[in-house]
Amino acid sequence: MDNAQKAIMIGVGLFVTILIIAAVMLIVNPAIDMIRNLTGQVEQLSASMQARLTAEYDDRSITGSAVKSAIQQFYQDESMVLEVKATSGANYLEYGKVRGNGTLVLDQPLKYDSSNVQSKIGKLDDTSDMVNCVSTNARYRAELIRNASGDTVMGIRFTKEGN
Repeated sequence: MDNAQKAIMIGVGLFVTILIIAAVMLIVNPAIDMIRNLTGQVEQLSASMQARLTAEYDDRSITGSAVKSAIQQFYQDESMVLEVKATSGANYLEYGKVRGNGTLVLDQPLKYDSSNVQSKIGKLDDTSDMVNCVSTNARYRAELIRNASGDTVMGIRFTKEGN
């Protein structure tokens, strides 16, 4: 009788283990499918964003108001480098949450440090600083900052055209 009880207990234990594994599989399989779907959606959004940025800012001449609008749109984006050279006598100012390296090729956005600080968005409209103020009607050359392979947009650089 003792052996029969042990065999029954082992059988019940195996049955409970199989039930637990089956329940976990029922929960995990839909979760894996959901993760795959969400990953696909994120990739589609990323591709759509890349295409939109390319269409709007890839070596395009735009107005100062469009520059201001782009800066306001992407100012809070944690991965967008935003550089603006408001006048021919100005230096590039960094407006994004991350900064660039001064070129149009960047593999990873850089963090701000004591010698490189993020410019305040109000500087775009500060008419007391005519060097760094973006004129609404002036024309600016928009260029995309990309990674070395050229397939990912890392940011946008705006440079005043002409004088």
